[in-house]
Amino acid sequence: MIDDLYIITDAGQLLYSWHLKKSEVPSDDDLLSGFLTALDSFASVERGEDIKSLKLKETNIIFEKSLDYQQKLTFVVTTKNDEFIELIHSILQDIIDNFTGMFKDSLNKEFDGEVTRFKSFSKNLDIIIFSHGLDTLLESITQINKGGIFKSIVLLEPKGGHIFYIHAKQFVDKNKLSYLIPLIVNSAKFLYQNNLNEKANWILLTTIRNENILVEIREKNLIVKQYQLLDNIEEEFLALDFLKSKDKSIKKPKKIAEKFEKLIWDSRIKQIFLVDLMGKIIYSKSFDENYNYSKFVPETISVLTSSKKVCEEIYNRTLFNTSIGGDKLTTISINFNNFVLTMIGKVEDFNMFQTIQEICLNIFLQIKQIYL
Repeated sequence: MIDDLYIITDAGQLLYSWHLKKSEVPSDDDLLSGFLTALDSFASVERGEDIKSLKLKETNIIFEKSLDYQQKLTFVVTTKNDEFIELIHSILQDIIDNFTGMFKDSLNKEFDGEVTRFKSFSKNLDIIIFSHGLDTLLESITQINKGGIFKSIVLLEPKGGHIFYIHAKQFVDKNKLSYLIPLIVNSAKFLYQNNLNEKANWILLTTIRNENILVEIREKNLIVKQYQLLDNIEEEFLALDFLKSKDKSIKKPKKIAEKFEKLIWDSRIKQIFLVDLMGKIIYSKSFDENYNYSKFVPETISVLTSSKKVCEEIYNRTLFNTSIGGDKLTTISINFNNFVLTMIGKVEDFNMFQTIQEICLNIFLQIKQIYL
């Protein structure tokens, strides 16, 4: 995590500073920036080289320069965690590009002594921190260390799958995670963008043993969180004839549709579809006339297929349900092996995985009761 940020001119003038922890005693940032400038100048004059980093007993100080404008700048970041170094270098480059782009006109002139204009950079910095997933990192680490259902957090680069950071209280297969998570994310983003004209903001996968992967999709990184909840339906799921390929009802989709007509649906669900693995709609029902996504639903099969693969590879377990949250809509798909039940609702009604799990479990138990 970034503890402090200083942006300093080559003359030692502090343009901007930021601190993770707000101290009651004001820090003398101008004095510190002067010291850092003197240290950098000493290295440059005496050794003919720039300082790239400085290691104190507990603190790492990282230096990066921007020489593209009339005002030459040094960006200094501090952190107390060695595990964040690679991630911080990535974030620092974004900070440099954003700050110099935002104030390029001012930076291409002689320094006029006015620094208040640079305070507006704080909003941009908040966006950068959010886009990389740093806003949730410290709290997540604390929760994982306490024990309980939260087991791990991983910051993952979305294109190449490079892992920037991992904190876990259980084994995490980094190779599988770095390959499979971008796969399911790309599938979900394509589904939502092409069919709903929305961004996919998160994905939730749940196995029949209630292992959960929650992926938060940020601009720069993917935040991958793993949870283990208590309810376990593995034995009941695998024993249900309806879910087996040899079950006769597979060849009689109308009979299956009749079973689903008997279900009691949560009032927050706006529309439902029962679809076979070829994307054919077997049964549908709308509870709100403003919702009509019959053309969209068959396309969810590709996401379901990717979700199954993730659960099989990472947990060696069968997928129970997969959900995607967008700007306005959440889609929840329950895996019935030969069929998929997709439910659509408002994202504000389905933005907690405990809620999604309760609804999916309730539907499964109703199906189980019907087929007993």
